[in-house]
Amino acid sequence: MSVILGIDTGGTFTDSVIIDAASRRILHKAKAYTTKNNLLHGIVKSLEHLHFSQPDAISTVCLSTTLATNAVVEGRGGRVGLLYMGRPLDAQAVPAHKLHQIAGQLDIKGREKEPMQSAEIESIAASWRGQIDAVAISGFASVRNPAHELQVKASVQRILSIPVVCAHELSNSLGFFDRTVTAVLNAALIPNITHLIAAVQRALKERNIHAPCMVVRGDGTLMLDQFALNRPIETVLSGPAASISGGLFLTQSKDALIIDMGGTTTDIANVTKGQISLSDSGATVGGWKTQLRAAEISTHGIGGDSYIQWNIKGDIVVGPQRVIPLCLAGTENPNLIAEWETYLPSYSHEIFTGQAVDCYTLLQPSEQADYEEQKLTSLLRDGPHTRFYLSEKMGHDFDKLDFDSYVSRGVLQRCSLTPTDLLHAAGRVHGNSKTSAAALGILAKRAAQTPDSFLQSCLDAVHRQLQIACLQSTADFEHSTFNFYHPSIRFLLDSDHPILRSQLSLKKPIVAIGAPVAAWFPTVSQSLDTDLTIPEHAEVANAIGAAVGQVLLTAEALIRPDQYHKGFVVHSVRGATWFPNLQDAEKWAIQTVETEAAAKATLAGGGNCAVGHSIIPTYTQSVGSEEKTFIQSKIVATAIGSPQWT
Repeated sequence: MSVILGIDTGGTFTDSVIIDAASRRILHKAKAYTTKNNLLHGIVKSLEHLHFSQPDAISTVCLSTTLATNAVVEGRGGRVGLLYMGRPLDAQAVPAHKLHQIAGQLDIKGREKEPMQSAEIESIAASWRGQIDAVAISGFASVRNPAHELQVKASVQRILSIPVVCAHELSNSLGFFDRTVTAVLNAALIPNITHLIAAVQRALKERNIHAPCMVVRGDGTLMLDQFALNRPIETVLSGPAASISGGLFLTQSKDALIIDMGGTTTDIANVTKGQISLSDSGATVGGWKTQLRAAEISTHGIGGDSYIQWNIKGDIVVGPQRVIPLCLAGTENPNLIAEWETYLPSYSHEIFTGQAVDCYTLLQPSEQADYEEQKLTSLLRDGPHTRFYLSEKMGHDFDKLDFDSYVSRGVLQRCSLTPTDLLHAAGRVHGNSKTSAAALGILAKRAAQTPDSFLQSCLDAVHRQLQIACLQSTADFEHSTFNFYHPSIRFLLDSDHPILRSQLSLKKPIVAIGAPVAAWFPTVSQSLDTDLTIPEHAEVANAIGAAVGQVLLTAEALIRPDQYHKGFVVHSVRGATWFPNLQDAEKWAIQTVETEAAAKATLAGGGNCAVGHSIIPTYTQSVGSEEKTFIQSKIVATAIGSPQWT
C-alpha cells in the first residue's frame, strides 16, 4: 500500500491526513493546536494523533502553510539587500533593508543601453557583508533579456555566501516595481521557509518517514521542498489554496462557492466548470502588490477565534482580531471565574479600553524586559489571568495598564469571547462551557440583557457577518468596489425590521469546509436562499488539499516584429533571439518554452509531466480597412505532473 501524508499548519490548528494513493480514500486524520512560536511542536502532536504506524508506506509528504503569508503581513523575515538597475526607485516604497542603484540599463525590447560594472557590484556586495541575509536583483526589462540580472548574480555570489534571487526568475510579467517587490519579499522569506522545512524534515525523520516532501504554492499546485527554499514567495496564500483544493476534491463540485472557515479568517473561492479562478493582476499580501500567480480568494476576518466585543453603543462587533477562546483559557486556569467575581469592577464603572472579560496569557517574554514587564511575565507563568487580577497585582488602575502594547509586541496573547465560546455556552459543542457561560453572563449584565437574549444577539451577529462575507465575495470576484459591509446594507439585511423585508440570494450553492462550519452555515445558507454541502472530512480539508495537489509550471516567450532590421525577435529566458520570419520564430519559441516548462516542473518535483502550449496572437485593424497588422504573439507552455497520483 502506498499512501500520501498531507499536513497543514493553520493559524489555530495543524491538521494531518493519510490518503490511499490508489483509491484516494482518507484513511486517518488528526488535529492539534498550532504552536505559534514552535511550529515543529504542533506538527509533531498532529502526527502523533494520526496513530499511523507504517512510515515505509508513505510515498510523499505534502505541506501547506500560512508561514509566508503571516511573515509578509507581520513584516517579519530576513534582511534583504536590493541591487537594481534601469529605473530609479523610492527607497521608502520597497521592503528592503539596504538598496543601491547600479550601472546597467536595457531598453524595453531588452537591448543594452548601458553596460554593467562588475567592480561596482562587488564593492557594494563586500560592504554589505554581515549586514544582510539575502540579496534581491531587479532590472528594468529583465523579462525581455535576463543577461544583466544574471551577471549581477554571478558577481554577488563571488563575494557573499548568502541566497541571491533574480526578479526574472519569479515572474515573466512586465511591471518593474511590482516585480522588484516580489523579488525582495521572496529573498526576505528564505530564512523563514528554510527554518520551517528543516523543522518538518526533523519531525519526519524522528518517525522514520523518508518520503520526498512537497509544498503547496499559492495557486494550489505543488513544488518540491528544495525548490521552495529558493522560491518561498510562491507559498504565500498556500493555506487557503490548499483548503479550496480540498473542498474540490471532497465534493467534485463544478459550480459553487467553496468557503473555508478557520480560526482566524473565512476564505471564499468561486468555482466555475470545476476550476478555481486565478488572479490576473497578481496577489496583494500585507499591502504589497506582487506578481504572484495565486488562486483568486476573497478573505474575511471572521473565524472561530474572532474577537467578539460589546461596545457602549450597544453594538456587537465580531473580528477581525484573533484571540484565544475563553473555553481554552478556562481549561488552563479554572480560577478565571473566581477572578472575575473577585476583581471585576462594578457594572456602573465604564470600561474604556478592551473588553470586560478579557484575559491574557504569556506568549513570548522579550529578551530586554523592564521591571514592569518582568513582573507581569512572572504573574502569567502559571497560565492566563483576567485583566483585573493582573492590574490589581501590578498596582495599576485597569484602564492605565497598556495591555495592547504587550499584545502588539508579541509578549502577551489576548483571551476573550469568540464564536467558539458561543457554541460552548449554547451547548452545541462539548468542552469547558462554564468559563464561556460566565463571560456571557458578565457582558449580558453590562448590556442590560438576559444571558439567553445576549447569547442569541451574539449568534445573530456572527451569522450576519458570515452572510455579508459571502455577499462581499461576489463583488470581489467581479473586481467591484461595492461594499456590503456598509451600514446601509446591514440595515437592508436586518431580518427583524418591523416594516421592511428584503432578500439577497446566491445563484450558486455553498460548499463549506473547516472545523466550525456545521454550526454556522446551515443558517447562513438559509439566509442566502441557497443549497449547502458540508462534505465528510470537511474539518481537515486543508490537509487533504495539500495531499492531492499537482505540480504545474509555466514558461513564456514573446514574439514581436523587429522594426529596425525586419524579421521577428523572440524574447525568452535565453534573451532576445532574431528570426527572418514568423514561422521560424514560433517554432523556436515553442520548443524553448516547452523545454523550460518541463525542466522547471521536473525540478519542482513533478513526474511524468505532460507539456502543452498555446499561442496568443495580437493584431490591430486599420481604420476603414479589413487589413490586420501583427503586433505580437505570446507563447505559453504548461507542464503538469503529479508526484504520486499517476
